[in-house]
Amino acid sequence: MNRTWLLLRIQIINTLPINEIREPGNKKKNTAILMGIGMITIALLLFSYNILTAQALAQTGAQKLIPAYMAAISSFAIIILTMFRSNDILFGSRDIEMLFSLPIKFGEIISSKFLFLYLLNFIVSFIFMVPGGIIWIINTDMDISRFTLYYITIFFVPLLPMCIASFIGILITLVTSRLKNRNIISLILSFAAIGLIGYISAYSSQEGSDISILSTMLAQQITRIYPPSKLFLEHLGFSALAGMGTFILLSFMVFYLFVKITASRYLLFRTLATTSSQYVIRKGTAKAHSPFIALYRKELGRFFNSYTTVLNTGFGVIFLCIFSIFLLVVPLQQLGNYVGVANINEFLADYAPVVIASMLSLSCPAASSISLEGRNIWILQSSPISTKMILNSKLAVTLTLHAFGYLFAVPAIILQVDMNFIQFISLLLVPICYSLFTVTLGISLNKKYPNYEWDNEVTVVKQSMPAMISSIFAMIAIGIPVLLHLLLAFPLLPTLLGTATILIIAAGIMHHKACMASYL
Repeated sequence: MNRTWLLLRIQIINTLPINEIREPGNKKKNTAILMGIGMITIALLLFSYNILTAQALAQTGAQKLIPAYMAAISSFAIIILTMFRSNDILFGSRDIEMLFSLPIKFGEIISSKFLFLYLLNFIVSFIFMVPGGIIWIINTDMDISRFTLYYITIFFVPLLPMCIASFIGILITLVTSRLKNRNIISLILSFAAIGLIGYISAYSSQEGSDISILSTMLAQQITRIYPPSKLFLEHLGFSALAGMGTFILLSFMVFYLFVKITASRYLLFRTLATTSSQYVIRKGTAKAHSPFIALYRKELGRFFNSYTTVLNTGFGVIFLCIFSIFLLVVPLQQLGNYVGVANINEFLADYAPVVIASMLSLSCPAASSISLEGRNIWILQSSPISTKMILNSKLAVTLTLHAFGYLFAVPAIILQVDMNFIQFISLLLVPICYSLFTVTLGISLNKKYPNYEWDNEVTVVKQSMPAMISSIFAMIAIGIPVLLHLLLAFPLLPTLLGTATILIIAAGIMHHKACMASYL
């Protein structure tokens, strides 16, 4: 067991910049501290949001639903987040073969992988369940045993959704392992699974709208979104105390069986997950390209050949395309009813630039493109190619991805939404400025803080310092004009255009500074 904890500790240290913070004089120290502050700030904001949500339930007299609500929402979030990274953490780590050659038991290696995945999901559970529990306790009659059992369940809430998401990931791996173009099929199945989960949740939450009793309606909606959360509710002849005890037992048993079954077939799953596509490259005449085109094609090919990169960094653009198609085929008024906005035309006319910019900011492959070179970075470093050309080729791939989403969304909105001149100009210009700022910030941070010693791609694609900081700064840049409009009554569109102007200037400065370097 000691070696399991040691392996877990190594994974945590490799994922988080702990050594950089502890090392005196390390240039990455300030950035690591800044990233830590940003992550804590986001966690506190989510903590506050969950307190407000729980308070709203308590004010309507539905405080008894808070435990079930928090368990359902946190489980739903864990399912979505785990689907993006479970296969890479469990089966795709580059350190597996090295660990197998060491005198470490097979079970200890697998246990450390599952514990690491559990630890990431426990943070999500903690952020939802603890604030909800505080409000629930304040608004409920004293019952020490129930309160204690509730906080014990926080440690078990991640287990079931983790198993569900990992099972879906394994199933997709099994189905696509022997197919041609397995990455594309895997991506289609992954997004279809996420869409199906979202559809079931949305459909379930709309059913029963004719129910007159609010608390009953909420209870039904919550248990439909995530049926195991029903065990947190009181029923006739079945107390909430017994329900939470059953939930703990059920979660532990399912998790134990899942780990045992996965461990017994681990080598098979890993082989299938890392098997190369059966696609055979057709022989043809080799064409000569300019250095920039050659770099661009290489970068584009690597992006689409990586299931992890496309799934995690293409998420925003793909959902923007789905939203655009949805906007074209669903009547605008009906769309407003779905999202609960009375005047959807006016809302989209003002906020469409923000929506598009937000989705584009979620997709930034540039923030990890240098780190993904890994131990092959020496090839680029020793090539007679300028740093500017290398960086521009990586930027061009991300901008191509953004252009795909932009060219889907903008015509769809122009066709469906009535806009005045300034709204039209904002729709055209604001997303472009935010896109350029996001990709330039991402590539600049990745150039300054590369990580070539990663064990699996998800470490640099999703959890690296440049990827997280660029996402946080992009969200702050989007949030500032919206908050100025909502809190201080600033006009939204002029504020957006002013912010976009500042961002495009900042992007130009960052690009110039990054390209001035003579060495990558």
